[in-house]
Amino acid sequence: MHEYARRLPAGIDAVAYNPGFVPGTGLARNADPVSRFAMRRILPAMTLTPFATGRNAAGRHLADVVLGTTQAPTGSYVDRSRADRSSPESYDPRREGELWDAAERFTAT
Repeated sequence: MHEYARRLPAGIDAVAYNPGFVPGTGLARNADPVSRFAMRRILPAMTLTPFATGRNAAGRHLADVVLGTTQAPTGSYVDRSRADRSSPESYDPRREGELWDAAERFTAT
């Protein structure tokens, strides 16, 4: 995100959003039957704890970022409903540049 924030034109913001663990979204659709059952029927109960986010809450948090309700300047990392520091590795300019270069190679047409 930091590299995007540096390279994008003024007025275009780049923000990384992490909804957290959101069961019931099809994340395990290609998993084995037991895992699919657990993701659909058992793990949604985790949204009643701080360890998971419900689908509606995840969507609401994302909308808050997009609409500016959650303050997140360009280059920010938003964890669920608040801007937070990302991993220490994400602040390494060399790694950021390497990731940018790799993304350009992988998406070249």
